[in-house]
Amino acid sequence: MTIEASAHKGRINPMATLLVLTLVNAMAQSGGTLLAAVLPLIKDEFGFSDGQLGLLTGYGSVLSMALLALPIAHWAGRYGASTMLAVSMMVCGVASALTAGCGALWQLIATRLVSGVGPAAAWPLGQALVSELYPPERRAGAMATYTAGDFLGNTLPLVVGGWIAVKFGWRTAFISFAAMIVLTALLQRWLVPNPPMILPTSAPAKAAEATRWSAGLRALWHERGFVQITLGFSWASFAVSGLSKWMPSFYNREFGLAPDEAAAFFGGAYAGGALIGLLLGGLLGNRIGADRPNRMLAFCMGTYALTFPCILGVLFAPNLKFAFVAHVAATVFGAMPNGPVLAMLHTTVPRHLRVLGASVFLLVLTMLGDGGGPLLIGLFSDLLQPRFGNESLKYAMLIVKLFGLMLFVHLSLAWRSARNQRRQDLASPFTILNPKDTL
Repeated sequence: MTIEASAHKGRINPMATLLVLTLVNAMAQSGGTLLAAVLPLIKDEFGFSDGQLGLLTGYGSVLSMALLALPIAHWAGRYGASTMLAVSMMVCGVASALTAGCGALWQLIATRLVSGVGPAAAWPLGQALVSELYPPERRAGAMATYTAGDFLGNTLPLVVGGWIAVKFGWRTAFISFAAMIVLTALLQRWLVPNPPMILPTSAPAKAAEATRWSAGLRALWHERGFVQITLGFSWASFAVSGLSKWMPSFYNREFGLAPDEAAAFFGGAYAGGALIGLLLGGLLGNRIGADRPNRMLAFCMGTYALTFPCILGVLFAPNLKFAFVAHVAATVFGAMPNGPVLAMLHTTVPRHLRVLGASVFLLVLTMLGDGGGPLLIGLFSDLLQPRFGNESLKYAMLIVKLFGLMLFVHLSLAWRSARNQRRQDLASPFTILNPKDTL
């Protein structure tokens, strides 16, 4: 770690900064979840098909996240991570407010694309700021806390936003959350300073070259563990994001819950399971990865495997109570890998590539997972509707969930790559310390 970075850490409270960044992350994720909560109301007002709604909640909402991830990482290096994050969140808040005035599908897609600048910045910049504050042996727990913002942002809009939408209209719900996003951005910029520029300390003469996208992307491509972990969790996101965006509609159609009740029901199961899963995942990740970080790969595969029978329990539940219990269990096991996997990602790449690495991770996750999952469920639901009627959505969700099996293929390759690298390091008489494991 550089002397400047150490001094920077001494001037701020890591826990306070972590909590503020977690709140920012929550607000950045709130727009997509609020859209999912009010989806039945939008469908009733405009008469959109499931395919159109899948486009809106999929690529229509997250494509800008993928396109802006790399430029935001570049601008953060010039203007400061905290400054860039605050500006992006302000734009996100304004776009969310404009959503309330939309009257056509293309308008909804346009405003959702602009608001994607918020999560596009919160994911890489927030993670990089957290990584700077915590050493590797505590990073899984810190990342689990930061990831709690994802689940808070995926719960609060369901419960609060769904209630506002039913009582006062879905447009009022978007205006309310837009105000919260703007206030959170102002709080973050006031309390979180810009960190010093992160550059490779081993080769100062090549610092400018290392910050170029082409050089950084080539370096990331040669980090085989990073590549396989990114691909594996992109497939998992394909399933998780797709099911999450459609779950309130599933409860509305399958059990006859009103839109606000369906959103609150899903939000309750999501919140309870996520908090338990994140806490357990962070604690176990710190313990398991304290001396052998690669053991966390097996931990992630094991916990994610348990989500499959739980999701089957949700989709084919005989009653609402059974579905709730199964959903809580699925969320617990699904949330447990979040902290460890982010810690692994930031450990497998050098410090000066963390922002770029997180941006690439977000880009792949968005293009393959967040965009494709909801869209494919909508398309499958339309195709299956003639045969299964009102239950077409259930079978479409089941098909997309099966795509998550690809996670095990890529994490197995990552584990093999890490094992081979460890053998090479142990065999080398000159290996003292892996520089990528340092701060």
